[in-house]
Amino acid sequence: MEVTPADIIAHCKQHLAGFKVPRAIVFCELPKTSTGKIQKFELRKQAGSASAIDV
Repeated sequence: MEVTPADIIAHCKQHLAGFKVPRAIVFCELPKTSTGKIQKFELRKQAGSASAIDV
């Protein structure tokens, strides 16, 4: 089955509060280390903000 960013946003609008709905959806390969962990600092660079994916 294929899904589009618009489908995901529509689904989120039905099931989440308005402020929790994502503004944009990006499909891409996640940057990983040699041990298979996700490189969060690389995701922050891609998002263009150091606090974009801060937990």
